[in-house]
Amino acid sequence: MFTGNRIRELFDHFLYVIKTKSFLKLFLSIIAFLIVPYFLLVSSMIHSRYKEALDWNQRFQLIRIQLLVIDLENQIREQINREISEKKNVGMIPITELPEIMNRCVPTPKDLSQLEEITLLQCDWGSEKKSYLFVLDEKNVSIHSAKFLEDALLDSPFSDPNEGLFLLGTQGDFGISGFIEDEFLVSDFWKSDVKSSLQTHSNLPSLRETKKDDLDYFVVSYPMYGLPIHLFIVSPKELVLIPIKESLKKNIVILVSLLFLSFVFSLAISLREIESKQKLKLLLQEFPHAAILYDSKGKILLENQEIEQKLLVTNLFRDQLSVKEWIEKEVNLFLKDESNLQLDLTKLRKEESEFYSEDGSVYLLEFTYQLWFLEQKYRFASGALVLVQNVTKKRLEFEKEMDYAKDLQKKYLPNRIIILPNLDYEVLYKPLIQVGGDYYDYIDLGNNRSIFALGDVIGHGVKAAMMMTVLRVLFHQIVKTESDPKEILKKMNEGVSNHFPDPFAFVPFLFLLFDFNQNTVLYGNAGHPGMLYLSGDEILCPEKLNPMFGMLPKIEPKVLEFPIQRGDRFYLFTDGLKDVENSKEEKLGDKELKDFLSAMKDKHMSLVKQELELKIRSYSEGIPFLDDITWIGIDVI
Repeated sequence: MFTGNRIRELFDHFLYVIKTKSFLKLFLSIIAFLIVPYFLLVSSMIHSRYKEALDWNQRFQLIRIQLLVIDLENQIREQINREISEKKNVGMIPITELPEIMNRCVPTPKDLSQLEEITLLQCDWGSEKKSYLFVLDEKNVSIHSAKFLEDALLDSPFSDPNEGLFLLGTQGDFGISGFIEDEFLVSDFWKSDVKSSLQTHSNLPSLRETKKDDLDYFVVSYPMYGLPIHLFIVSPKELVLIPIKESLKKNIVILVSLLFLSFVFSLAISLREIESKQKLKLLLQEFPHAAILYDSKGKILLENQEIEQKLLVTNLFRDQLSVKEWIEKEVNLFLKDESNLQLDLTKLRKEESEFYSEDGSVYLLEFTYQLWFLEQKYRFASGALVLVQNVTKKRLEFEKEMDYAKDLQKKYLPNRIIILPNLDYEVLYKPLIQVGGDYYDYIDLGNNRSIFALGDVIGHGVKAAMMMTVLRVLFHQIVKTESDPKEILKKMNEGVSNHFPDPFAFVPFLFLLFDFNQNTVLYGNAGHPGMLYLSGDEILCPEKLNPMFGMLPKIEPKVLEFPIQRGDRFYLFTDGLKDVENSKEEKLGDKELKDFLSAMKDKHMSLVKQELELKIRSYSEGIPFLDDITWIGIDVI
């Protein structure tokens, strides 16, 4: 058994060991080179997962609310039409009797002449208040129970049981909710909270965050097509963060465990009186790349000169300096810049430089400079660790891949203007990097018919470029055999759903099919916002009509038809054009783009293209673009 004196003796011995330089050097070195990098890695991964989760949630919510709007609008219209045809509506009254009826309804409209074609109200005609839909025509008002909307909001196949859905009129003063505890009515809190969304008068879905009862929520809103009603989805933010919190807890346990094991390990090593310098030397020798440890004055403490097998830091040169001499010069500057500051243990600097061997071979080396600390409570750096890695092969592979992708994209995108009947057009294409995911095309179908297409594969770089080529092949195959715009949309959607490797690769797409035998243009759109139509002094922005390709396995597409005449203009463009930002992070946006194109209506299309390039360059103020930019201007001549 342990006596009191024995316990005290062991405790004193323990205190002595942990105060030795051997223990402190090793333990603090492990923290610097293992625990802290692991903490940074975990923090970076969790932060990245958090951003990815929010980004995925935003895209998912914006896509889902569009499906919900389509589903609810169809249910409303089908219910009204069915009740009218089967004469099962609540009642039909002359429009002259509407003021008397309205006195028993809330909210009571101030001006009945401003009532919408379909109005959602709550009326008291019996023992309890109920919600109704008032459908107005020129002479009569058809009254329908809105009870079915409560079931539609509760049982929607596109909603989650942990979320809430509600509908509000455009004035925001009355609506129907899927919250049972609120008796299927929209609470005053949500009316007030979403008021700003109703005042924007936007035809696009929007997502923002809000707080209720100390809980955070995502609120997604979208106006119904052709109905004066907005749909809102209220989703707890906690649903997105649950897996991230679980991962955080798990990594904290691992981090604490590593810290404890490091302490025990350092204690055991110190008890055997093994010098920390020998352990650090072993660590450097086992490192797969060259590594040099410097003290605070720039002198080498330990080093591993082997960048890789048979390639040393003394065998490569630049400006008559070897890699080792180059590092020594740079590390002194690195330490000098930081010597009088209270520094972060994780201070890093990375750079790449080219060096040459004696036979003239070129090597691209990556240098990583990191401060390290041992004593003085981390107030000042004890030196610097420099890691050297040969990344020549990676750069060559990347450049080869990019050149291949660039050549392939040039092959599949139109590289010249062809003569099309009765049309004058120009194209502006600016990929974010060497290759991009924007797809544009124009095809002469013969018999005075031409088609223009524009698509936007989500993402950038080689992956997006490869998916763009698949989109192009699908489109060409389909338009060769199909002349019906609806069939083109339907088969394109099936092709994207079946042939794209990424199941979440949704593709916004639109096309214009000009038929000068009929003097009409057919407009097909799959969730793409980028089309403006100028006729005379009027500028129109047609609706998107259909969901993006790949969202649903099958669609029943809608197509618009416009009569055309000489002087009409059509402008097609991807999101990248509207998303051009200036130094104040202000986007170019719809309004400024409309004003610009309206002002250019009488100028030749080639001049419009030149002015647009100048507009983009001057507005961006040198700020890099956020996305690929593609624009097509078409003039009917």
